[in-house]
Amino acid sequence: MKRSGNKNSGKGLLWLIPGLLAAGFGAAVREVYAYAFARNGSRLVTLLTGDGKSHEDAYYEWRDSRKEKLLAAPQTRMTICSDRGYELAGFYLPCKGSDGSRIAFIVHGYHSEHAETAGMVLDYWHSRGFDVFAPDNTAHGESGGEIIGFDLLESADSLKWIEYLKSRTGKELQIVLHGFSLGGASVMKMSDQAGPEVKFIVEDSGYTEAQSLLRKAPLFGLLKLVHRLVTGSDLSDTDVRPNLSRADIPILFIQGTDDPTVPSENAPFLYSFYQGPKDKLILPGVRHIEGIYAAPDEYAAKIDEMIGKYIR
Repeated sequence: MKRSGNKNSGKGLLWLIPGLLAAGFGAAVREVYAYAFARNGSRLVTLLTGDGKSHEDAYYEWRDSRKEKLLAAPQTRMTICSDRGYELAGFYLPCKGSDGSRIAFIVHGYHSEHAETAGMVLDYWHSRGFDVFAPDNTAHGESGGEIIGFDLLESADSLKWIEYLKSRTGKELQIVLHGFSLGGASVMKMSDQAGPEVKFIVEDSGYTEAQSLLRKAPLFGLLKLVHRLVTGSDLSDTDVRPNLSRADIPILFIQGTDDPTVPSENAPFLYSFYQGPKDKLILPGVRHIEGIYAAPDEYAAKIDEMIGKYIR
């Protein structure tokens, strides 16, 4: 018996394949972009690549205990509006007996938040007579926004926070910028724009430019294009060297030699590149932003030298 039916039905299905492939490719790009640039990342890519932990458990236990101590400390929550219209949250933790004129401004890193980072150095700065101010960057913590700026948005927001602190206190301030990882890049990005109230910068494990860290990502060229369309900025703009070339503020460059996140030659390179007042602390065997944990005495002593030179 002859079978009836449309012998071209299979051909019709073939026309769906390009569309399905395009849809699948688009979904893949969306997931990879979200993983790299979005506040909430991508569950799918995280599942495929792992949780990204690069430290031993003891470090995380120490860091989290310091975070809890910071969260329990007396503090004031502040808000400002970013140039992009997002509410930004910042947290001011006064030092006992402080007159409010000396502030350590802590800038956290990628997919972190203020308490996780500032908790690591809260005791140090308070013991030196500094209040601590720690904002949540755009697309992190309690601040608004969905896209991470890889030092462009973060540095612009931090400069706006400094103006807010100046207007709030009405005092002649002495500010130290202390940034970690992406925050380290952010404070270097600010180096040629900060006013005279910023007395020196501590950059811990900051990168020279974000492209070198992201270039290994799948579809990097396309991700860079998408990011430009989404934010109006190019990843090449994250390069801190143009800013450093125009700056003359004292900078302390810190990094461990076993950093698996930012190439360990980064701080020595930036130290050599920078022509302003400078110092460096290169810590053998220390991993990414672990200096204050793994070598607290050396870390504190080096910043103490900067305080002695540049703070009244």
